[in-house]
Amino acid sequence: MVQVTRRDLLKAAVAAGAAAAVPGTLPRPAGAQTTQKRELVVAQGGDISTFDPHISTSSNDIRISFNIFDNLVSRHPDGKLHPGLATEWKLQSPTQWTFKIRQGVKWHNGDPFTAADAKWSLERTWDPAHKTRVSTVFTSIDRIETLDAGTLIIHTKKPDPLLPARLAFYGGQIVSRRYFEQVGADGFRSKPMGTGPVRFVSWTKDDKVVLEANPGYWGGRIDADRVIFGAVPEMAPRIAALLKGEVDVITQLPPDHGERVAGNPSTKVVGALYAGLYVLAVNSKRPPLDNPLVKQALSLAVDRNIIVKELWRGRGIVPSGPIAKGDNHFDASLPPLAYNPREARERLKKGGYKGEEIVIETTSGYTANDKPMSEAIAAMWKDAGINAKVEVVEYSVRAQKNRDKTFKGLWWSDPTSTLGDPDGMMWRLLGPGGPQDYWRHARWDELGDAARFSTDEKFRAQAYREMTKISNEHFPWIPIIQPYEDYGLQKYVEWTPNPNQQFEVRRFAFKFRRA
Repeated sequence: MVQVTRRDLLKAAVAAGAAAAVPGTLPRPAGAQTTQKRELVVAQGGDISTFDPHISTSSNDIRISFNIFDNLVSRHPDGKLHPGLATEWKLQSPTQWTFKIRQGVKWHNGDPFTAADAKWSLERTWDPAHKTRVSTVFTSIDRIETLDAGTLIIHTKKPDPLLPARLAFYGGQIVSRRYFEQVGADGFRSKPMGTGPVRFVSWTKDDKVVLEANPGYWGGRIDADRVIFGAVPEMAPRIAALLKGEVDVITQLPPDHGERVAGNPSTKVVGALYAGLYVLAVNSKRPPLDNPLVKQALSLAVDRNIIVKELWRGRGIVPSGPIAKGDNHFDASLPPLAYNPREARERLKKGGYKGEEIVIETTSGYTANDKPMSEAIAAMWKDAGINAKVEVVEYSVRAQKNRDKTFKGLWWSDPTSTLGDPDGMMWRLLGPGGPQDYWRHARWDELGDAARFSTDEKFRAQAYREMTKISNEHFPWIPIIQPYEDYGLQKYVEWTPNPNQQFEVRRFAFKFRRA
């Protein structure tokens, strides 16, 4: 009876009439529409919270900031590292990297870019005065020096073979010291200036961000004169705008709407298995979530297979722990996280759970299916005897809670594997001082610190296996799904999605199909 009730609830949470899709595939009707458009319009699930790339790692923000700013190293949708503001890099000794800076690059205001800009920008990430959310990204760095305007030398505390990959993602976006000091923190966060392929024009809060092509971009002018990111939190109007031709791309397309978009004569669906997970992050400092037995019960009471099948139409896989499939040292031998409501009740009993309220603070549209998944999981928890409650918060409220670390229970997080390695996901976020440092475990900390500096991949693999075991006992995250991230596009848009949520408008990823 419980199974039927839960399945009915899940089916009610999704749009009726959507056919099941095979994981990894979507029908793509033939057609080769063309356009003469010079403006790319993107609708995403929420507004940007800040343009400062070192202050936020949220997907709504990075889709924009990663195009305004450049990194020394660039990770393309093919997953490989390519030159960015650095044309080459070399390991000079076990703890010294040398980067050659690209010549002739200018900031959007015309100032020349030099190695000194990169030095200040990277040092800023861990400077307490700036209160960044990426303060743990470059903790392996000991010091940075500039040999001349075209040479940057980075010394690490210990050997760090992952340093080029670290520079390619969060924290690695290069900002201008001169401009930042000229306009101040508030000015910079509302009117950014970088070296990227687009320049800031305007921001209408809770409405849209307008950008224009950087005509002198070192990577070549993009195939649009303007790029507009609109905030459309509700999925129905987002899809309607795409089908009417009012927007060119929509993000976070739920699988239950995929066939509708793919079956429309003028639109298509593209997607990629996300290089990360959708998890319920946990404030483990707040009772009863400080009790591992209670968190084990929360995990055991979630029927992830039903969520994947019904809410995601098969467009996802059930995780086995905090490491995403596709990552270095992902353990394929581990089984998916178990569903066992009877055992969940037993662990609640052993943990002394007294019926305390446990809250999921969710947005509606920050991640695809966040609100429906919250409602479904709360129903599952109630079936297991958990006093669960769902509270819907605005994206801006979520962003503030992220900065202040004031979540009162659980919340949706979409941790991205920034390095293709566990060091760039679970250690970056859950490690000491990290953005989601709500929990500490001495052995887990010891292993994570050792693994990030080790060049012995066998040791690293063993360390991450043990860290996974600890995580699956203490659940600082409750992993729910590794989804396919799908986008709806007009057929005349040729665009390659990046598995790590970057929205590339650079020439290697985007162009209009023209007549």
